[in-house]
Amino acid sequence: MPPARKRRSRNQSPSTSEIVAPGGGTQADVDKLAKNLGMESNSVSAILNSEGSGVASARRSRSSGADATESAPVAASSAWADFMTDDDGLDKDSSKDTAQQADEGTVAKRAKTADIDIAPKSEVTGEGYVLPITFKEAKPGVLAQTGSLDAKMVGRIKRPLVEIFDLQEPTLLGYESIFDKQLVSVIATSSSACHSIVITADGSAYSWGRNESGQCGFGETSACVPVPKKIEHGSKFVAAAVGKSHSILVADDGVCYAVGLNKYGQCGVNSSIEAILGWKKCVFSGATGAKIVQAGCGENFSVLLDSEGFMYSAGLGEFGQLGNGETGEYFIAANKIGFGNSTKFERRSVFVHKPGTSMEELRKPPVPMPDSDNIRIGSIACGKHHTIAVEAPLKDNAASQRVFTWGGGGYGVLGHGVQVDQYTPQLVNTFLGPLFQSNSPTRACAGAHCSLVLTGNGHVYYFGKHRSVGEATMRPALVDVLANNSHVVNALDAGGQTVVCSTTNGVTVSWGVGQAGELGYGAGNPKSSAKPKFIEKLDKVLITDVSGGYGHTLFLIRDEDEEDKKVMANIARIETGDIEAFIKKWSK
Repeated sequence: MPPARKRRSRNQSPSTSEIVAPGGGTQADVDKLAKNLGMESNSVSAILNSEGSGVASARRSRSSGADATESAPVAASSAWADFMTDDDGLDKDSSKDTAQQADEGTVAKRAKTADIDIAPKSEVTGEGYVLPITFKEAKPGVLAQTGSLDAKMVGRIKRPLVEIFDLQEPTLLGYESIFDKQLVSVIATSSSACHSIVITADGSAYSWGRNESGQCGFGETSACVPVPKKIEHGSKFVAAAVGKSHSILVADDGVCYAVGLNKYGQCGVNSSIEAILGWKKCVFSGATGAKIVQAGCGENFSVLLDSEGFMYSAGLGEFGQLGNGETGEYFIAANKIGFGNSTKFERRSVFVHKPGTSMEELRKPPVPMPDSDNIRIGSIACGKHHTIAVEAPLKDNAASQRVFTWGGGGYGVLGHGVQVDQYTPQLVNTFLGPLFQSNSPTRACAGAHCSLVLTGNGHVYYFGKHRSVGEATMRPALVDVLANNSHVVNALDAGGQTVVCSTTNGVTVSWGVGQAGELGYGAGNPKSSAKPKFIEKLDKVLITDVSGGYGHTLFLIRDEDEEDKKVMANIARIETGDIEAFIKKWSK
């Protein structure tokens, strides 16, 4: 029996999940932090909202008109007392308290606090984690796609989207003719990929899209596999990932299989053969013997995660995306450079951080973390040239899960505030704040040049850039248009130039650039949006998972009760009989 459904509404009334403090803090977060500190909630709220300038300064900056009366001193305790009563060296009774002096006091205070080191987290051993790590869980649903099925055209040919197979809004794909009404449990595409893989509830895998390197896994190359086609294999699959021209499947026994382009060793089969047309077992070095449970693929590299939380990577190392501390750069000839690629999956167990926040400390290279050998990962995601990982769940509920990034650092995609490649998994300091103790990061997603982190309260933090115009977001920033309206995000992903978020109350938004219809706004509507915009055709539809590709987006639509079926009846459908000519064209 499915759980009771909440009323679906775009405009939510204020509640304890409404943002009341910088960094995405809700009232529930403030209350929990106050309890941990032994303070009053209003005291903690005042500290957070002063943003390092002292409570007295915060009161002065808010004072205006009829509300310009001096507040009573805020009750505080222990280490916070001096901060709470700080007056930036100004005499409140003096007529010389000008706005300029207040501003100077604020700057001085922030300069003083900038040299405070980040409090180190207590070392965590393997026993401190909730293990084993499991397969990415999403409720099985009905597959829908938005974006053209003409994978050969995407990114190469500009033409009007007028054909029936140019899906400009979310469309149920082959629900009866291909899947025989069977639910899909896993959807996989990526920001670099024009092909996709899905896994049905019985463990069967289907693939479709661009197949020029045999990445769809049918033993041959072709320009395009027009619609999902079953992969004939004896295994039952539980996870999948795709790169630009290669694919990885994970079987229920933990064995991994790869196919497609292997020029840089991204298939991890201990060979640099140009392409692999038949599914081949992946090879590991330094493996613990635990089952592989998650997979992620960038353009030309792959990352795997086992049930004990250990990571493995293979493929191109040009931008440090392997996380092994180097690119392996060397000269092939006088004017040609090569890189130390990895042709098999090797374990990566070194994690680094910058322990200080002062400018002097930030200029120094990161150093290994004290508990580096014991860190376990619970979620991984790959962009075009970078990887983001979230620490495994902790048994200590008071501690938040840490976030690490590495690889190509362009556009601030790593969240460290600089556009510098990082060759080893580095801690993202933003997620160490007290607000994340009760709103811990739980899941990572990545677009081509952007990163997303989902927290326990359903808030989304974004960094990087996914549009060709506008400024890059150099550090994690809350997507407040959702959080401030009390929306709880449960499914999200980013594609080549798109971001999609779906909430627990049946609202789905997307933004970015979608020239092939991947934003899902429908025919006759704009193909781009600078800000989150509702996907009207998914209004009131409950989405259990999203996967963003290059030129298309995949959705899993819940189908558990009569209301699900009622709203799903309003979604467009396409079956093989509707596009026979298109299928025949690419089947020659």
